[in-house]
Amino acid sequence: MKANTASEPSLLAATGLSRSYRGGKGVFDITLKLAAGEVLGLMGPNGSGKSTLLRVLATAATASAGRVSWFGNPNPRSPSVRRRLGVMLDQAAHFDKMTGYQNAWFFARQFGLAGELARDRLDELFRWAGLWEARDQLVGEYSLGMQRKLNLVEALVHRPSILLLDEPTLALDYRAELDLIERLQLLSLTGTAVLLATNDVHLAERICDRVIFLHQGRAIREGHVPELLTELAGSKEVQLQMNSPIPLDTLRSLPAVEAANVDGDTVHIVLARGANPAQVLAVLNGTADLVSNMRVRRPNLGDLFLKLTGEALPVTHG
Repeated sequence: MKANTASEPSLLAATGLSRSYRGGKGVFDITLKLAAGEVLGLMGPNGSGKSTLLRVLATAATASAGRVSWFGNPNPRSPSVRRRLGVMLDQAAHFDKMTGYQNAWFFARQFGLAGELARDRLDELFRWAGLWEARDQLVGEYSLGMQRKLNLVEALVHRPSILLLDEPTLALDYRAELDLIERLQLLSLTGTAVLLATNDVHLAERICDRVIFLHQGRAIREGHVPELLTELAGSKEVQLQMNSPIPLDTLRSLPAVEAANVDGDTVHIVLARGANPAQVLAVLNGTADLVSNMRVRRPNLGDLFLKLTGEALPVTHG
């Protein structure tokens, strides 16, 4: 994780990148840069364009407009570019009738690794990922979490200069998630750049240098994580457990409320700077006991996204 990347040369530079699908979904006019050792997060609700953007950058989908340069090379499909990319997309590309180790060996061979070097790296990664005992098991018998771990092994085996990771902690247990965070931090310190799509705000705040918020296919805010969090300085995030439903417009009309979202019987509120949670509680419970429980915490990146869009990020584990 780098403190300052503004003056660093870009390993990746994308300008005006777009990819549209029927129905109006896709990504539109995305511009971003990624420097060596930098960790850049893409955050947004499902359908906001995170996976589409990663697929375009990984050359798994073609852009309808815009330019991309990898390592100064304007041809992203160049073999010299692909050899330096490690990719983990939302959908695994595995051979179910082959073992986990055979799958990983196939990927290692695609990147020019063979013999003892490939074996040493794969052995280390399979042990790190907790897949050593399952290395000779057919991938078709793997759980989702095991398949995601195998994706990570395949993305890391050739020691790429850039990692493109789509929801890398999805389906991982807590121990595996901590191991992944530690590895990404070490890789960043040694110069590997990481572009990851995630809605895990704790992961993003822990390892990302910068974050781009995507909403309806467009980048609506970009910044260094500490700078983004200062926009919420003095605010509070309040979670209310409701005894009965309450209209969202009623919540948003309260003077102390900057943003609000309802998820079942739980209400999430971002309070205005300096506002007291008791003010909201007093109004809601003024005529009836609407609130059964209240929890107050420090606001995070998810609360900033809610404030900007009125839409909450999906809840993730962790």
